[in-house]
Amino acid sequence: MHSVSDLTTFSRKTSGDIPPKLVGASTTVVGDKVYLYGGRLVTERRMVTDMYVFDLRTLTWEKIPAPADDCIPAQRYFHSADAWNQYLIVFGGMGLKSEADDSTEDLCVLNDVCFYDIPAKRWMPPSWSFNDNPLVPPPKPRYAHLSSASGDRLFIIGGQDLDSVWLDDVYIYDLSARSWVLRRDYPRHCGTYRSVAVSAGLRVHQPQEEARHPSPSPASGKPLFHTGHASSSAPPTVLTSRDNLIHLPYSAHPTDDFPNGIFLYSNYNFTDVKRELEILMPLPNGEFSVTDASSTMNGPAFPPGLRFPAGAILGTHLIIAGTYLAHSFQSFSVWALNLVDMSWSRIDPGSTLATGSWFRSGLWANGNKFIVFGNRQGNLVDDYNRRLLSWDHIAMIDLEAFGIYQPPGLELDIRMQEMGLAALEEGILADFEIVCDDDRRVKCSRKLLEDRWPWFKEQRRLFLQAATKALDTLPLSATHVALPDVPNATQESRPDPRLTPRLLDLSEPYPITLALVQYFYSLALVTPLQHAPAVLSALLVLATNYDLGHLQSLVKHAMHRALSNSTSVGVYEVATLCSCRSLQIRQLYNQKRPSTRSRQDREGPSRTPDINGNPGSGGAGDQPPTARPRGMSDALMRPSDPRQISGGGIVRGGNVTTIANDGRLPTSESIYG
Repeated sequence: MHSVSDLTTFSRKTSGDIPPKLVGASTTVVGDKVYLYGGRLVTERRMVTDMYVFDLRTLTWEKIPAPADDCIPAQRYFHSADAWNQYLIVFGGMGLKSEADDSTEDLCVLNDVCFYDIPAKRWMPPSWSFNDNPLVPPPKPRYAHLSSASGDRLFIIGGQDLDSVWLDDVYIYDLSARSWVLRRDYPRHCGTYRSVAVSAGLRVHQPQEEARHPSPSPASGKPLFHTGHASSSAPPTVLTSRDNLIHLPYSAHPTDDFPNGIFLYSNYNFTDVKRELEILMPLPNGEFSVTDASSTMNGPAFPPGLRFPAGAILGTHLIIAGTYLAHSFQSFSVWALNLVDMSWSRIDPGSTLATGSWFRSGLWANGNKFIVFGNRQGNLVDDYNRRLLSWDHIAMIDLEAFGIYQPPGLELDIRMQEMGLAALEEGILADFEIVCDDDRRVKCSRKLLEDRWPWFKEQRRLFLQAATKALDTLPLSATHVALPDVPNATQESRPDPRLTPRLLDLSEPYPITLALVQYFYSLALVTPLQHAPAVLSALLVLATNYDLGHLQSLVKHAMHRALSNSTSVGVYEVATLCSCRSLQIRQLYNQKRPSTRSRQDREGPSRTPDINGNPGSGGAGDQPPTARPRGMSDALMRPSDPRQISGGGIVRGGNVTTIANDGRLPTSESIYG
């Protein structure tokens, strides 16, 4: 019988120009591609300087031929490779002396920096990648070192020289100026056998934490703003207070004010494992600070000793993976450290990685997946002893199924979101109405809907096209006879019959319609109404039906943060309906847990400040609704009593968040009490 964990991971055979078995090759994920460079052939004990690219969508390898006039670097292995802008940055490694041939063991270590232009598929000349800085000489040649890029700085950490002596230092290479700019001693041994250094491409911002240092703005608790132009005929509207708004964590590119730190994780003394975690944070003056976070790590279980660990950061999680070898058990193990509360948890890939030889791994951020290359028929212990890397198969672990993902970015900054919501509540430029299924109407701007709702824009185009055609066919005189329609003629697309020049009959409950319009005005989920679990479910269906990708990502983000025992059944059903597989699997994991409330459910969301992220909010309590099927309707619920939700989306007089325990999706009774 398969476990839930088997749903999170799958393996596939790769195709194309599959690379040979290698030792010490580098792999770097860039977008939807993996670039493999260098290494030493296992069969011939010969180093190579070949470049391969693997397409993560088609699972196909391709060997990139080098142009005849290309400045190919010296062959090497146990080097480092990092992505920066359009380049692959290769540094150091172990190679052969220039006068040696491939058949000798006349080894040397390297300290050159090589730039590979990814779009052009060629190497930059050596003179281009080095500008002499007399204040900071190049680092000593080394191999098996660590490297990570943060902004325009490449950090080179530790490694060993030709005599396998540890090099306890940190160098910084300015990728824009192409010169070494800093050297500092580092009091720890660091190398690829025991350590890994990683940095994230995006930083997770938590608006509530950043609001502790706000810029001048309207006083907290006051309405967002008044324009003085609200329609006098409009019914009185309760304006949303800033204190009632909910701003989700979001992703953004790092800046000088909010840089991305480099997380340096080490484990050693594998019989009695010692674990260390330090954060190297770049400073505006070119220096960096070091924070020891080893003592803050906690959790019911910690990672075992992992050999040749790999790592990555996705969202607010540090992922660590590597080979675990014990006398009675061997496996490829994957763990995640929540950077919010610094707790460890194991990523269970099920039976996929239980057999075979799996070693080289990396993060596919675009797909929220952790990838592992290997051979399903290989022997892990034998291949580890030979340091052998195989590329015949790939395993993909769905990290979102474990609640690990990159939060969506902002389409509008937070201040603009609040202004957009205020504009909706005050009826500014409201020249269009959306009719709900109880005949209540939401006033809004037609131009704004056209700009932010592609389906609506297309329907307006078809409507105007049909209207123009109708005008053109009007008789010019009483004796005019219209031409008959030609049978079997190509039928043009017709506008949706629900659309008129001033109205759209959406046939949705008023709260769902209002929440959707609030999204169009703010391009965010900011009101308490939008975060009610029942409303989130309906918004996910609408986002799927109308192909609103950004809204769908926001709703899934909010659902992940609000997932609890009380909401998991409803989340599972709507995730199934909308083909959100990762959300389905995470709900199943949630159902496996004890039914007692978690600490977060009891105490609410944690406010512990973190390095780069924030905790999720708890779910709501249970209320028993009665279900009614909606067939092919756009919505999942119908209103019967609007007393408890105001026009501004503020909850009044009760809790609107409810999901049934019996597996039914919420209906109007569960929303309105």
